[in-house]
Amino acid sequence: MLNLQEFRDYVEATLPELLPEDRQDVVIEQHDVKKNNGLTLHAISVRPAESEIAPNIYVDPYFERYKAGEALDTVMKDVTEVVVKNLDAPKEFEKVAKDFQNFDTIKDRIIMAAVNTEKNADLLKEVPHTEKEDLSLIYKAMIGGDDEGMATITIRNEHMAHWGVTTEELHELAMENTRELLPVTVRTMDEVMRGFLGEDVAGAMFEDVPPEGQMYIISNKENVNGAASMFYEDTLSELSEKIGSDLYILPSSIHEVIAVSSKLGTPEELSQMVREVNGSQVAPEEQLSDHVYKFDAETKKLSLADTTMEELKKAAGAEDMAATEGSRPHHRAR
Repeated sequence: MLNLQEFRDYVEATLPELLPEDRQDVVIEQHDVKKNNGLTLHAISVRPAESEIAPNIYVDPYFERYKAGEALDTVMKDVTEVVVKNLDAPKEFEKVAKDFQNFDTIKDRIIMAAVNTEKNADLLKEVPHTEKEDLSLIYKAMIGGDDEGMATITIRNEHMAHWGVTTEELHELAMENTRELLPVTVRTMDEVMRGFLGEDVAGAMFEDVPPEGQMYIISNKENVNGAASMFYEDTLSELSEKIGSDLYILPSSIHEVIAVSSKLGTPEELSQMVREVNGSQVAPEEQLSDHVYKFDAETKKLSLADTTMEELKKAAGAEDMAATEGSRPHHRAR
């Protein structure tokens, strides 16, 4: 049985023979794509020789089908169909590629997303970012969207250098644009469940809960990378005023966070709950953090609640030292 790399090599070598005769003048390349929390996807890109646009085809799901026992010819038939379907890039993609070279054209589309700093250490070496406690805000260009989702390009260091802008400028634009393009949403858990179950069913299941006892889901209108909404001070300040206390923020995923009154538990209890949910219900690539944050209503500051950055850095240093010690050769006296 082929391993993943051999499978990808086979796809690259075999595809030209399987494409229609008039579509065989193509350029095929392999490359890895880094996603959130260290997830790496293995892609091939296939483009007509005369085109500059090359959509990625991720081979990982096809390899899983092959590994599960599906015939290689059947899997390759599906890969070929996907490639043929996407071989001719939409005309708007060519415009996007051209627009992306011009900062004045792209600057109003720059938005932000929150990721875990430690788990994305390799990615953060390659992209401009702003650190916020144990999280980092990275920046993306929103290039379109339809019923199937939102299309973005992650801004990398080379893009920033080409445009001649700074991280600070990107951050300022992203804070403004994200609010405009992806407005913040704040809904109670009751409202969310009523939307899922319908008013009649939910009404029978949930009693009316006062504002200070509610859980509030903070995201954006697309519910995609909505956890970045936790960094809008005015949103948290308004919610804090509404419930009459400081807030604890529970990072449920990269797409949303949950805010509760600081009277509804201790940071340690809440962080334990976050860890349990992350371990059982959130996909690894969508996890944001195991830690809880506190929004202080008086100072309007957001900070870690169950630990501090100093403690996290100290713990990380101890782990690095232990790893280094473990990698050293051990000598026994004779």
